[in-house]
Amino acid sequence: MTISPYASKKTFLFTSILATSACFSSLASAETENNLDLQVAAEAGYIDNFLYQAKNEQSTGFYKVSSVMALTSKSKQSAFELDATIASYAFQDFENDDHSDFSLMPTYQFKFAQNQRLHLSAHWLNSYNYRGTGLSLGDASSLTEGDEREDKGAKVGFEYGNEDSQGRLNFEVAYSEGEFTTRRAQTRQLDSETLNIKSSFDYLLSGKTYLAFDVDYRMTDFEYAAQSNRDALTGLVGVKWQTTVISELNFLIGYQNLKFENNTLADDDAFKWRFDYTWRPSDFTTMHVVSNRKFDESNRLTNSYRLAEVYQVDINHEFTEEFNVFAAFGLNRDQFITPESKRDEDYFSSTIMLNYQRTDRLNFHLRYQYKSLDANYGDLDYSYNSLTLGMAVKL
Repeated sequence: MTISPYASKKTFLFTSILATSACFSSLASAETENNLDLQVAAEAGYIDNFLYQAKNEQSTGFYKVSSVMALTSKSKQSAFELDATIASYAFQDFENDDHSDFSLMPTYQFKFAQNQRLHLSAHWLNSYNYRGTGLSLGDASSLTEGDEREDKGAKVGFEYGNEDSQGRLNFEVAYSEGEFTTRRAQTRQLDSETLNIKSSFDYLLSGKTYLAFDVDYRMTDFEYAAQSNRDALTGLVGVKWQTTVISELNFLIGYQNLKFENNTLADDDAFKWRFDYTWRPSDFTTMHVVSNRKFDESNRLTNSYRLAEVYQVDINHEFTEEFNVFAAFGLNRDQFITPESKRDEDYFSSTIMLNYQRTDRLNFHLRYQYKSLDANYGDLDYSYNSLTLGMAVKL
């Protein structure tokens, strides 16, 4: 297993961000179309099992204030976008869990020709892991506040071809690093750096049906747990189909292999798939179905890695121009794997949201969420409900 030194990976990240900024500077000096959207939102709600407990559930009210900024700048050949969000949460009965999440994501693309495009992007995310989930699953009482995680990364890619091409090629190199910023004595072993190289090729068979190939090579280093360093190789083949605006289908199947640097850990392989289907039976209704299966990081202190299956269905229906309903149903089936054991956790989630667009700038929504866990070990099973009322204003 050959992995670039950490310094080289950090240089790649820094260079990519600088390149994105430089591209924006050159874009700003040309004739461009600029747009800035700002949105602020406020929510209030109720949670019936804040600590995700199997027994003795504890409830709380909560408040959320958030803002979203979207900056776009476009010219004839290039485009720059910057999305930034920040959300602050306050809980009536769990003040120690008050926190703020944020994200910053710049992207840039440049068209050399109608069928040739270079794209660069970066991301910086800060997220909060609630007690009773993730690292503290089933043991929320051991902590006085949740864990915080920070993820950063950048990628550069090149696309050749367009929707009418006989063939389309995409090549991408990405670097990311992630760490938990709390409880460093325990969580530093999860600090990871990943270099990801992937390519895809679509060949037009007929009409709007493409034969699709996808190859993905991922190298992951754990700075303080070198025994977990690994390579992951994935190969997929399938079809991409879009005969009409009514339906679109991407379906690929293949093989994935996980190889560890430490010979004491057994390599692994598994069947993999990626399914994405969109159906629009009318001008007012859209259904989106996605599913995938892949090896992923465990983000657990005692697990090496996990085999994750995801199934998700989203439905959106517009009753009128002002009123629409959104519903989402998901099932995540995770198998956490160590040299000693395999543990299964099935997560089900559902969301139903009613949206009322009062004006072009003012929106109201009512959202209900349900989550549950069914695990084949320990006393971990829980159910979680929340109800939220909110409003958003475009400035």
